[in-house]
Amino acid sequence: MNDPVNVRARRAVLARGASHQPDYDSTSWARTACSCDARARALDVFIAPLALVNVVSIVWTVLARTAVLSDDVTEARALDGAYALTFSAMGFLLVFRLSRAALRWWSCRAAFGAIVAGVRDFVDVTLIYGRDGGDESAVDDCVAWACAFASASKAFLRGERVVERDETVGILSDEDRDSVMNAEHPPLFCISMCRRAVRRLFGGSNIRDASLREELHGQLAFLALQEGALERLRATKVPEIYVVHLRTFLCLYLISMPFVFVNRWGYGTIPAVAAVSFALLGIEGAATECEIPFQAERRNHLRMDAYVAGCFANVSAMLEFQKEPACRDGKRRGETSRAAAKDESVVDVD
Repeated sequence: MNDPVNVRARRAVLARGASHQPDYDSTSWARTACSCDARARALDVFIAPLALVNVVSIVWTVLARTAVLSDDVTEARALDGAYALTFSAMGFLLVFRLSRAALRWWSCRAAFGAIVAGVRDFVDVTLIYGRDGGDESAVDDCVAWACAFASASKAFLRGERVVERDETVGILSDEDRDSVMNAEHPPLFCISMCRRAVRRLFGGSNIRDASLREELHGQLAFLALQEGALERLRATKVPEIYVVHLRTFLCLYLISMPFVFVNRWGYGTIPAVAAVSFALLGIEGAATECEIPFQAERRNHLRMDAYVAGCFANVSAMLEFQKEPACRDGKRRGETSRAAAKDESVVDVD
């Protein structure tokens, strides 16, 4: 797994995937408040209703101000009070929807972070205790299939069936990679292969093997639980009645705005409606963008390529640790020198 050529290949393919979801500087107001990046603002999510509202606003304002329509037709000031009440209710609904979406986004991030942490723990315990068992192939299989689980989870949550060869080069053989892609549920297939490797490694009946086997199976169950949480969030949307009700009245509110305020604001109705519609529809668009954050091309979705790359880097570091003599014999650097100094002092006294 730590062959330099394989490491570079894995990093390259994961870095290419992560480049579609670059990080941003949250401390810079100039780059955030003035951002014109349509992908960052998820403009495609709400561009259709935004265009409709503004077309209606422009047409009605021009007709009203060019005397095509009489003042009696365009006068609707009596609706001002109802409009204020409607805006208060609309604001509450939008804030609640956005907060639910943000909570779902963070739950997804926490669950995938738990997968990375779970893989690290599983590999660490396997490497520490598995070397004593003598079955190096079983240890290697545990490490490989645990890493494959992280990669397969990323692809499965995105609805992809293909695991790129370079992403798991040095981890899975071509035959194993085909088996993962042909499995009905690739992440669970990787978990099952991990369990088989654990059984080969700690299949004895003594207390030590039974205890380690139980611990590792528990860690694998934890990984499966996190995968299940992510699948549940992906498959469960916000209840339809909430979204339908909010969007219906949001569209009615914005479309009727020029009819209510055109005589008061004149041509200023056009920019006013544009600003208000962009703000309110942008909030609803942000909620839509964040509630199921698993797509590879979406700027605001989970950066799972970067998370998997970090997971692989952690496992590679653990494999390097095992090569250190001090890690294998359990001695800290300095213990030998202190013991030698003690022996020398005894010799001097004698």
